[in-house]
Amino acid sequence: MVFRSFFTVLLLLTTLISAHGRELQAVPDQVYAGLEYLLDLDQSSVDFDQDKLSELISFVGSIPAESSAELKERQGASGAFYSFSVKSDLSRVLDYAYNPDLPAYLVMPSSLRDHQWLTPQLGESLRDLSRLANSNGGIGLLRGQDWEVITPNTNTGGYYGYNQDRIVTVLPGPTGPVFISVSNQNDLSEVGKKGCIVGDDQNWNYLYSEEKGLNTAGLGWVNSYMYFAHSVLVYVADSSTHMIHVGSFKWLSAGWAKMNMVNSGHILDGIKRFASAFKEVLEAPGLPNATALTARYRELLQSSEQGLRHMVQTYLQALDGSERSRNSGSLSSTFQELLSSGKYLQQMSRKEMVRVLLLEYLKSCIGKKSPIRFGSKTKLSQSQVSLF
Repeated sequence: MVFRSFFTVLLLLTTLISAHGRELQAVPDQVYAGLEYLLDLDQSSVDFDQDKLSELISFVGSIPAESSAELKERQGASGAFYSFSVKSDLSRVLDYAYNPDLPAYLVMPSSLRDHQWLTPQLGESLRDLSRLANSNGGIGLLRGQDWEVITPNTNTGGYYGYNQDRIVTVLPGPTGPVFISVSNQNDLSEVGKKGCIVGDDQNWNYLYSEEKGLNTAGLGWVNSYMYFAHSVLVYVADSSTHMIHVGSFKWLSAGWAKMNMVNSGHILDGIKRFASAFKEVLEAPGLPNATALTARYRELLQSSEQGLRHMVQTYLQALDGSERSRNSGSLSSTFQELLSSGKYLQQMSRKEMVRVLLLEYLKSCIGKKSPIRFGSKTKLSQSQVSLF
């Protein structure tokens, strides 16, 4: 029975990989030296050498947006590259995306459920990097660790939490300041748990359970892990056009029984998912300034648990109602029961309720539909609209 189940799972996952596989072009060889230099920096005590990054920065700054490439395997992990552009100044992006006063999921809503700086001084020192980016002055380099929990995977519904070593640096570039973020997952992730994407992924509505496994037929019992992940994000500003060229290089090994079930196509899809939401938030005309978002976040943090639960109840009821009316089948029986019975709301932590409400506030500001209407203070209006 175990023998049969093993090969049933292998066949299912192989089908997923084949369905998403694609032929990608290659990254130039000279770019890899800069990538390897950055990925090894967390284990190095040598002084930072900006000159080792010139080819990498030139590549990201010049390659057309929406270019993609397959990366050479790294430590047995598949890799992919994707480029995109953001209409913004770099200091403004840092004020939102790398601000110790704001949760990172606000600008990465399709990729990130939670984030925490495990090295407190790293989070606080990010303010200095933002000032350096604004002046295009000297070099700033920070090392530390952080913790991430990602959103449910679009193929399997699984989500994971893991620690990683992090390096962030700002340095002067040929057309404006350059910001680089490097992360290395430094240990096995938590076991994958069942999550759910409700409706269209572009609406950023996700549910989470504490049940181990994958939310895919035939894979519910699998104990899966992210074995390791390496990521290099390079932001190259062009001050003359107020445009930022972004290059994302990522390697990932994940699966079960020490088998990697991830290919370059999966990774590329994940980067595109991140890039789409990142651009949508940062380029939205209605995006509040970082100070206003911070104030709203603090209001939610200070709200009573009863008030938070009341607002989140409206959100969950809208999710349940919209899903039933659309009859899309994206909700498994487990999540349907949790929503309809009220158990999902009861088990939500205060932190999770704040996350939902802050993200709904952001949606309402940038023109996405939300069932919650916020007034000048954090309170629920009687008017409600469909989520979809």
